[in-house]
Amino acid sequence: MRSTWFRAAIVIPTLGSAALVSAALVSAAHAGPTISVATSASESAAFGSVNQSAGPFPWSDLGITASAGVSPGTLDVQTGGSTAFQLGTTFTSGEVLSSGDPLDLSYNPNWTGSSFHSAPAGNGAFNSNFVYNIGPFNGSTNILNVPLFVPGATTGHLASSLNNTIVSPPVSAAASVSGPGVSATATLAAQGCFIVCVTVASASLSFNVGTQIQQSVIATPLPVYGDWVWESTTPTYSAADHPVFVPGTAGSVTNAIEAPSGLSVGQTFYYNVLPGVELQMPIIDSADVAVPASITASWDIFGAGGSETWPLGNLYELGAVGAIDFDPTFYGSQFFSLPLIYDGSAVCTLACDLATFTVGGSGGGDPVSTPGGTVPGDTGPCGGADINCSTSVPSTGTPPGGYGNTPLGPLFPGDCGPIGTPYAGYCIDTPPTSSLTPNVPEPDTLALSGGAALSLLLLSRRRRTRGGRAPSVS
Repeated sequence: MRSTWFRAAIVIPTLGSAALVSAALVSAAHAGPTISVATSASESAAFGSVNQSAGPFPWSDLGITASAGVSPGTLDVQTGGSTAFQLGTTFTSGEVLSSGDPLDLSYNPNWTGSSFHSAPAGNGAFNSNFVYNIGPFNGSTNILNVPLFVPGATTGHLASSLNNTIVSPPVSAAASVSGPGVSATATLAAQGCFIVCVTVASASLSFNVGTQIQQSVIATPLPVYGDWVWESTTPTYSAADHPVFVPGTAGSVTNAIEAPSGLSVGQTFYYNVLPGVELQMPIIDSADVAVPASITASWDIFGAGGSETWPLGNLYELGAVGAIDFDPTFYGSQFFSLPLIYDGSAVCTLACDLATFTVGGSGGGDPVSTPGGTVPGDTGPCGGADINCSTSVPSTGTPPGGYGNTPLGPLFPGDCGPIGTPYAGYCIDTPPTSSLTPNVPEPDTLALSGGAALSLLLLSRRRRTRGGRAPSVS
């Protein structure tokens, strides 16, 4: 009678490798039957895009605008391989067991071909204009209009994490690419006429504008290995049996043998164990567009002049984030079934003894069988029974950041010169003349000048708040 179950680990320093090999052979000789649980599933998630417009910057009436859209693209996730569950407890026909005695399984996961990759990867577009809006006059000149994308695929391999029976660490992958940029100088001059026509306002903006797109994907797998147990009067499975899930840990699952209610002494029943794997794996896919820019401005407006420099930093950042839950459940195509004859319990006096069972079968061998047939079907990561599925996921926008997130307000205090100054009576009454002198560098040039600073800025997501109009995010 197995009323108590002992496990012991004995280490004898004097034993050599031959003794260890002999012990391994004995263990293998007593190994029980094995059921393999296939762990193949896939999901394709198409993420939506996020758009943003900001500026003009530095001033609400004179500067450069920036607008962009970005999407994490399409994420493909797949798992493969199988997990082997082996009966770790052996039985002999005629053996007497007690309620609560163990029927243990060991498991060995072998996930293969398990990965995620984003193809197409993070992608988007960027547009920037030089604009002015002075009195009744306004104008706009495009300085940069480029597509942005992460080449190839952002890929992460999941097998090593999933095969760790103690803890499954997160798996992440990231890619960052510097895109095209432009250097230019924009000048503007406006005239006013009173007695004679004179230049009443002038401004010059020199700027470097670049682009960068970054994508990062992180998956946090939580595989749970275990089995579903139920008792029945026949070695079959039915949803009406109400199986109970028993999770395993560190490569083993421990089940306690019990009998169904309502049995009579001498009646045969079956203790059934269906091995399986539950996987919960949230995956976050994010893509960011960053605009590294430096601006130097000088101006003279109705006799008041000045200059200011905004060194290289992120003019603004735009982020899109999408998430899916990759949650399949895998069942074995067979289950372990142990035949038992109910012996009943002793008559209760001060206390009731545990029920006992005699292991059925004949021939003195291990009578555990592995019936197949009707078992639960695997459930897919999108819910329902479909193990391979596709889904559309809307992306959410992260709060925009960067020093150009909001304009500084108007540079021009009014359309006419202040009273008491030499410009009193002069008003801007002719369209401003403007010029734009571009000097478009190669992408690598801008990357060398700003790539290191930009990488740090992407991580810190530094924001500088200025008064003015906020950008719109959709």
